[in-house]
Amino acid sequence: MVTVKRSAEIEEFAREGRRRFEAGDAAWFGETTAHGEVTSFGTAAEEQSRGRDAVLALTIDQVREMNDAAGLDIAKTDEAEDDVEAYEAGDAGWIVTHSRFTFEDGSWAANRVVSVVVRDPEDGGWKSVLTTSQLLVPNELLEADSPLRMPAAT
Repeated sequence: MVTVKRSAEIEEFAREGRRRFEAGDAAWFGETTAHGEVTSFGTAAEEQSRGRDAVLALTIDQVREMNDAAGLDIAKTDEAEDDVEAYEAGDAGWIVTHSRFTFEDGSWAANRVVSVVVRDPEDGGWKSVLTTSQLLVPNELLEADSPLRMPAAT
């Protein structure tokens, strides 16, 4: 039987990741990212990294540059605004962060980040294996005339 439970330990891991990102601590991410075919997906189709080297090559500075180019002010999103919940089942865990992208003009869009972590049998710590960022879109924006919908292939 597999039992899922809330995990204060993984919630703290997520909050620590946020603090380390803000501090520019790339070494921490190297220590907490699994080896092999880990993956990371952003909100745009082309925003994907596959494999440890590619995931870690997406540096903190590059993430900041992408946010700046999109007009996002990451300084306006602080830990207090994020709603973090985490769960574990044996040696697997996942983090769900409910947040928002805040733009320079103060407007915002809802965002959810889901991260999957696995307990390392060697050191007992959690290692990231998958992170995906989702832009939350109201269903009303997906109606027939929505600019979010791609035309059918002919």
